[in-house]
Parts: sequence; C-alpha cells; structure tokens
Amino acid sequence: ALTARPGVPKLGNLSGFSIPKGTTVIPNLYGAHHDETKWHHPLEFRPERFLESEASVEARRNLVPFSCGARVCLGEALARMESFLFLAYILRDFQLLPVATGCLPDLRGSFRFLIHCKPFLVRLVPRVRTPKPEK
Repeated sequence: ALTARPGVPKLGNLSGFSIPKGTTVIPNLYGAHHDETKWHHPLEFRPERFLESEASVEARRNLVPFSCGARVCLGEALARMESFLFLAYILRDFQLLPVATGCLPDLRGSFRFLIHCKPFLVRLVPRVRTPKPEK
C-alpha cells in the first residue's frame, strides 16, 4: 500500500515495513527456498514434492527460481519450455542409471555463490523401442 503525504516521497509497505520510494529490495531466494515453514525437509533433493497432490500446489507457489517482481527473468517461459522438452526427450530415449549398481550420487549441495550439486556421472542406456503394430 502506498501512502502520499505532501513533501514526503511515497512509501511502500512490505510485510509491515515502510520502504521509501526508490529503495532497491533484493529478495532472499535462498531463504525462500529453504524456509522450513514452507518446505518439508528443505535441504533434501526431493523433486517428487512437485508431483504430490496438495503439496505440489503449495510447492509451486513458494518456488521462485526466476526471481520475482519488476526484475523477473524475461526468459522464464522459454527456459521452462526448453528444460521440459530437453528432459522429456532424454527420458523418452534413455534410462538414466548410476555408473555402478547401487552407487547413487551425493545430492547434498555445494555452497558457493550459488548452490550446486557435486559433479557425478550417470549412464545413459538407450531404451528399446517396440515397433507399433500395423493396422
């Protein structure tokens, strides 16, 4: 909510704090993505959390990987589409398996400027395609 008083720059209100006009506000995306009140086990790599019925709606609402507000990434829609298509083609054509049976990679994050997973290897095993029966 903006309030206007004569001779005073307009103020914004963010979570109960008055923010003077022209102030740069940088969202803490790490904090948002690791908030234990919003995420069940936030430090665990659990992509299935976006597939679970009620939890998926809440998870998608709290996920802001492309920032937010006026500085939102302009390429968000393209990045999401390309990521989806790339992953869909890989998963359609290959099985992703560990290099050695039972040897799963360490998925704990490596903390630098951004959080990265530690490097790991996978085997891409081509899927066997069965021909479609002729009509």
